Amino acid sequence: MEGLTPTQLTTFHEKGYLVLPNHLTPTEITSLLTETHHLLDTFPLDTHPLTQFTTGDDLDTNSKPHVGDTYFLTSGDKIRYFFEPDAISATPDPTTGKPTLLKPKQQAVNKIGHSLHSLSEPFRAVSLCERNAAIARSLGFKDPRVLQSMVICKQPGIGGAVPPHRDSEFLYTDPPSAVGWWFALQDAGPGNATLGMYPGSHRGRAGGRV
Repeated sequence: MEGLTPTQLTTFHEKGYLVLPNHLTPTEITSLLTETHHLLDTFPLDTHPLTQFTTGDDLDTNSKPHVGDTYFLTSGDKIRYFFEPDAISATPDPTTGKPTLLKPKQQAVNKIGHSLHSLSEPFRAVSLCERNAAIARSLGFKDPRVLQSMVICKQPGIGGAVPPHRDSEFLYTDPPSAVGWWFALQDAGPGNATLGMYPGSHRGRAGGRV
């Protein structure tokens, strides 16, 4: 299977990103959405630590579990669920001593991660498909590996800000090698959870490490 065309490669290297319309089939999109809803419906709350996903820009991070806690750091080979900070009560329930969700769990999750590509068959089928492997090879990868996978849930009426960043500062290698695939599973537009890219932002200052 062919990877990217010369024109597409030029665009990618100039801008740092490339848009591939209709990369997933309608059947694949339906499969991933169905699996996502199943995961949200069936994960248990009674054993969940109610870990929130924060980005460092939240105003009151001192009173909230940090992204660096054990639940987050040990999620690389698991499927785990991270809540929006504003979806969890600021004070514990007096009867249980634990925080409570302010929304149904399906509407409170910020993201699901980070090993969907190995533990969920629908996500495995898309993540490890030959189309993606061909693209990786055309970008110069000799032995491409999927490091992590996730679903970002853009919940209505709630959601913390994510500041501009480079994924390679979090998924660090020397020299930098991380390339992300982002799939829009539902329609989005300005003001409705679109993914923003800055052309050429992969160049300029030397990348940091988080």
